[in-house]
Order: sequence, then structure tokens, then C-alpha cells
Amino acid sequence: MGYLDRISVFEKVEVTPGEISEKRVSGDITVTSTGKTDSYHLIFKYSNPVKIDQNLAGLILTMPVINFTLFCRKLVLNFPVSDSDLEAIRHFISVNNTEVFVNRLCRRRHEFFKAEFLPTENDITEENARGRTEVIASNKKADAYHYETDSSRVAVLSSGGKESLLTYGMLRELGHEPYALFFNESGGHWLTAKTAYSYYSANFPRVHKVWSNVDRFYHHMLSRMNILNPKVAGRRADDYPVQLFIFPVYVFSMIPIILQERIGNVVLGDEFDDPKEMPPFHGIRHYYGIYDQTADFNRYFSKYLRNKGIGTDVWSAVYPISGFMVEKILMERYRNLFSTQRSCHSCHVKDGSIIPCGVCSKCLGIQLFILGGGGDPTRIGYLRIETEKFEEMLRTGRVRLDPDEFEYPNRKLMGEPIPDRLNHVPGIHILPGENEPLSLVPAQFRAGILKIMSQTSSGFYELSSGGWTRIDPDQKNWRIAS
Repeated sequence: MGYLDRISVFEKVEVTPGEISEKRVSGDITVTSTGKTDSYHLIFKYSNPVKIDQNLAGLILTMPVINFTLFCRKLVLNFPVSDSDLEAIRHFISVNNTEVFVNRLCRRRHEFFKAEFLPTENDITEENARGRTEVIASNKKADAYHYETDSSRVAVLSSGGKESLLTYGMLRELGHEPYALFFNESGGHWLTAKTAYSYYSANFPRVHKVWSNVDRFYHHMLSRMNILNPKVAGRRADDYPVQLFIFPVYVFSMIPIILQERIGNVVLGDEFDDPKEMPPFHGIRHYYGIYDQTADFNRYFSKYLRNKGIGTDVWSAVYPISGFMVEKILMERYRNLFSTQRSCHSCHVKDGSIIPCGVCSKCLGIQLFILGGGGDPTRIGYLRIETEKFEEMLRTGRVRLDPDEFEYPNRKLMGEPIPDRLNHVPGIHILPGENEPLSLVPAQFRAGILKIMSQTSSGFYELSSGGWTRIDPDQKNWRIAS
């Protein structure tokens, strides 16, 4: 028996839209496994009226399923799909299967899977990584959307995290009056976004929310995977056992709002990930579990929308700056927004306020950024911690940061000298393939965003000989649109 046969838990998963109204779309995800069939009723609710057809409803319902396709032989789409839909779904499946194979079965932080289902050295191949999920769709249709979107309208996928808060703050400062699009999972994850959502709703116009029970659907699927180690998979952790295809679920659910409001730009919070720290695994190119937070995803999704007749661009405003820089600009320039930040997936309510746990790897990284940048973590709900105790927590907490991004604020916190190789951390990065800063941002937004970033940054850096080298902008023929 081949490796893919051994991990094929689901014989078939079917997606069938059901109720569709101006504020709700729902449908059944029917799973056949070891001869038994059951269904989960997946729901998406909208805070404002929207228009959704069978095609769009089916696509929204399909996105959460892609998290599990490496373990699925057949994916059956019981709704009308176009050629561009099928191409996109197959592309997403191939990419996400690779991410799950490499980053959950091979490069493991937690032993979510039973040992007998882990790949051997001989099993680590590109063929196994891509999987062999068969997509079946008998109801074909042409792409019939012809939506004229407004290129001046911009929406921020908002979560209460530092990247979306900074993005919203910059765009608002530049006079664009952005839409804020929040996704509310039915479980405790909503606590992460609720503080920001409540503040936005009270102070800003154009705030939208989509509620879904998708987190319960994930639990439903995981409970049917007998290849998982229940003692580990059921434990609270800073990783999901399987789910790596998260942001596309949010973005697809927002398409009805994008169409209703004719939004020409959707901005995601993709921060900088150091390319020198992301080599292939056994020759397999992958995205370290964050494909849906990369420029490759943004470019692909923008192209897909245009193929469907939807003129909306998907991009990030903060991709060239480190998480440390994102935090520093946010807390120094947009204090009211900073006070709503809750970058923890284990928030809890205490005395009427939503408080981060303070000890998970994400919380440790956020506190390190704030302290290293001269800020006060208690402003966003953290308890005051003695420096020595915090240093011990950092040593034992497996903080998930690029090495340079961890070392720079740690040295700042301890008052240690900063070596030249770390000076890029508070800088603006010109990524491989770029010939000027922020080239992945539409021209009409580029100069304003760059001006804000430049007021805090240490300069511009490009990758050279395996390290980041500072460059003189006066020697570059940059044509940044004003």
C-alpha cells in the first residue's frame, strides 16, 4: 500500500449548497469514510444584505474543505462551477496538500499524527506532497460576472492583529476611508477580534462582519481522522493539527461584500517573512505553512477574480517590513488602534475585558516586539513581567520568529549592541524580484504608505550574498507614484 493510500481517511467529500438568502448561505458537507456517511451543515451569516448565487455559495462552502484534501480521495462539487473555478480549486488543493504534507507530517512542531502514519524518508516525494485528490464537478457554467469595481475603494481584512490594525490606520490616515471586514468564527477565536470590532463599530463607518460555524466544522472533520493522535490533537496548542488554508476561507466569504460595495482593493495583513530563512524541504518548494499569507497567493487570487469578471486586486501593505516594525509603527503612530490589539488565539474575559493569555508563542513574540521597541505591553492587556522572568519565558517558549527578528528586539531589550547583520530588521526590504520598494502595492497607494513607513525605518535593504545589505535610494532610479 502506497503512502497516500495509508493516509486517505476520507473516501469522498461532497459540497452541496442549501439555503441562500441576502444575509445567509449554508449547505451540507457530506463525508464518506470507511463506508459510513455523515453530513455537517456549514453556515455563513452576513451583517449586511448581499447577493449570492449558487456558484458563489458553493465556492464559499468549498474553501474550508480544502484543508483536508490531502486525506481525501474525491472532492465532489454539487453546484455550478466554471473552468476558472476548477483551475483555482485544483491549484489550491495542490498547494495546500504540499503545505500540510511538509509542515504537518514532515516538519513537525507537535506530534499531531500517530507515528505509524508519518512518512518515511522514501515517502518524502513531490508526488506524495501534491496528493491525488480527484475533483468531480458535473454542473459546468461560464464565468458570468461583469462587475465594475471602484479602484479607489479599499477594504482591510481585519482581525485585531497588529498587521490589519496598522494597515487600516495607514490607509485611513492617507484619506482612503477603508472598509473593515471581520470574520467571526463561532468559537473562542472571535475574542481575538472582538475588541477591535467593537471599537471600529463605534468609531468608523463601513464595518462588516461575517459569522460562520467553520471552526466547529474543522472539529467535526478532525474527530473523524483516526490517523491523528487524540491526546495531542485535542490539546490546546499554537498550531492547528491540519488546517493551513485559513485566509482563503475568510477572503472567499467576503466576495459578496466586495461585489455589493464594488470594492476594488482587498488588503491582507501579510507581514515580512525572511526569504533567506525559507529553503526547500528535500527539494520540495513550499511556503512554510503560510501560502495564504504570501504575495504568490495575492497575485493568484487577484488573477482568479479578474478571470471571473471581478476587478478587485488583493495585496498587502506591510509585506516589506518585519513584525517588529509593524508593532513599532502601530504603537507609536496609531495609539487608539494599538490599544485594541489582541494577537492571541487563547484570549479570555476578565473583569469585562478581553485579555491575551500572555504565555503562548504568539504572545511572547508580541511582548518582545513591544518591549524591544520601547513600548508598554500592559496597554493591550498583558501583565507586567520582570525582565528576568520574561527572558526565561522566551528561552522556554519556542517563539516562532525568524532568527534576526527574534535577536534584534531581544538585544534592544537587554541593552546589548546591535551587529550590522541585524540592522535590516527595522528597515524596508526590497524582496527578490522587486526593483523598487512596495512594488506589489498598487501605484495609487504606494507613495503614501512608503512615506509613513520611512519615518520610522532604518532605511532600505536588499538581499545580497545571503544577507541584507543597506542601499542608498539616491543611487536608484525608483519611480514611486505619488
